[in-house]
Amino acid sequence: MKNPCNAEEEPSRTKKLKLSFSSPSGLSMLPDEMALSCLARVSRSDHASLSLLSKWHRSVVGSPELYDFRSLLGFTENRIYLCLRIPPDPNHRWFTLSPKTPLNRRLVPVRSYFYQPPEASCMVAHGCGIYIMGGRIGGRATSSVLFLDCRSHTWSTLPSMGMARYSAVAGVVDGKIYVLGGCDGWESGKWGEVFDPRQQTWDALPMPPPQCDYPLVCESIVIEEEKLVVMNGSGVCLSYKPSDGKWKKGYSDISGIKRCWHVIENVVYCSLSGGRILWCEPSELEWNEKMEWREVMGLEALRDTLAASKLVNYGGRVSDQWEICRRSEQMLGTMENDEIFPGHKLSNSGPNMLVFWDVLAPHKLEIWCAEISLERRKKTSEIIGNIVWSEAVMTLDPPPHQHHSSVFLMYWSGDTKYHDLAATPFCT
Repeated sequence: MKNPCNAEEEPSRTKKLKLSFSSPSGLSMLPDEMALSCLARVSRSDHASLSLLSKWHRSVVGSPELYDFRSLLGFTENRIYLCLRIPPDPNHRWFTLSPKTPLNRRLVPVRSYFYQPPEASCMVAHGCGIYIMGGRIGGRATSSVLFLDCRSHTWSTLPSMGMARYSAVAGVVDGKIYVLGGCDGWESGKWGEVFDPRQQTWDALPMPPPQCDYPLVCESIVIEEEKLVVMNGSGVCLSYKPSDGKWKKGYSDISGIKRCWHVIENVVYCSLSGGRILWCEPSELEWNEKMEWREVMGLEALRDTLAASKLVNYGGRVSDQWEICRRSEQMLGTMENDEIFPGHKLSNSGPNMLVFWDVLAPHKLEIWCAEISLERRKKTSEIIGNIVWSEAVMTLDPPPHQHHSSVFLMYWSGDTKYHDLAATPFCT
């Protein structure tokens, strides 16, 4: 099966870009490269309108040639991809956000006929798009893998995993995609698998240390582009370095529900209930001794609204997570799920943090986003957050009975199509 991105190599500036369609407009009188040069200067936010002009424009807007030309000319734009499920509508809808466009910071819907990701699937960005793996269909776990090409907004199916999984985690190291957990893999020996996009093949990973192969895996991050760190359902951090082929057991913590782990400038950030955002050094996650997460300071103005948010859905194994937390702290016994799990989601735009949350007003539901610059003060060992902007990026009719919308949010991003793109802004 062919790699959906064709090749993971940068196109040459001398490569001739050939359009495979003819133009009924005045652009047909121009050489292909000149026509592409003109259209490459049009913002991605205007591509939907541009595609309505004619079939030819629609074909060019969705072509890999235009994407490559935008990269060559330096006209790429940072964009975040989100998938929202807003009750009572059972279907997911895809949107994009351009954080650096002050006059257009709105969630822009993309084609409505996108394939819908299965419930509790895991996602990772790599190459020219998004890989969506596993999930639950009709109450049963699936091993299927979908690929969304973010150049043309087209879908393809890829070879299935060796194990059906839901609520797994994934990360990219050295161009390969690692998927962990989401299954009872001890007997099968396939608790973790790795996918090679070039060869289009799946292989099983070595098993983690005994008693660490929990079906539930809560979080995953990639450190220094060479090591995958995950936290399993018992609150134990495990690291796996593909070059060594070995697992290492590290930090353990079941106090407080730290979710939405995200790496920015080689610092690990996470969300905590109560509207807090914490940080730690990546190396601390591999310590066997107790460590202490520190709070990002300067964000007091956001704390109350983040604490009230119920935006993030934690997938099909949320009841498993709840039982682990409830058993660990008796004081949580009378609290509800959404009082324990943080409702705000972290991403980033370059070196700045992006935070997504929802706000329920009497007659509307809003999805908000804030961009936060991060200043590290080595003398005091503090990280100070400064709010660059904060505004509603989508306004919706209120959900039934004025409850918070149980929005299923998944985001994708990347710096360029030629790097590890997981959980960083994507340029298109």
